[in-house]
Amino acid sequence: MLPWRMDDRFNWREEGSELLQRCGIFDLYRSLRTAADGRSASFYLLQAPAWVNVVPVLEGQPGAERLLMVRQYRQGIQRTTMEFPAGLVEPGEDPQEAAARELAEETGYRAAYLRRIGHVTPNPAFMSNWCTTFCAEGLTGGPQRPDPLEELEVLEVALADLEAGIGAGELVNSMTIVALYWYLRLRGTI
Repeated sequence: MLPWRMDDRFNWREEGSELLQRCGIFDLYRSLRTAADGRSASFYLLQAPAWVNVVPVLEGQPGAERLLMVRQYRQGIQRTTMEFPAGLVEPGEDPQEAAARELAEETGYRAAYLRRIGHVTPNPAFMSNWCTTFCAEGLTGGPQRPDPLEELEVLEVALADLEAGIGAGELVNSMTIVALYWYLRLRGTI
């Protein structure tokens, strides 16, 4: 078994922090930190809100599920990706409420049941936030309400096609792949 314990020997103490830039969806800080052995360094960190991912499951036979996804252009890599509905948790919002909101905004669907299936930090090397993944079931359709700068195409994708396509074509978003992992683990297939 792997050692899943927290080890304080590796902790660094924050000596001070300076806000360098507010950038809309994150704030950039320079943080001066000191290790237990006395080493000090400045680190550049992104303070960002929590995220949510939603794995929307359409009714179907076990093993032949179809999942709702969205296709959209991503500015960071300058290409189109296929992802699960996702987004930021607003200040004061519960992650489950954010998941329901993002599902409705991006796909138009509402879920009768939302179940938390995973919780990870996207990149702890320089980001402060966490991403919680929910499985959405009992879906009913409605109108899409994307954010003003989003253009989304809603897709129904067979689970088998998703598993086969990981890391290729438009299926390259790491948080979507992690969400798929959580869903497969929930189903007991991994």
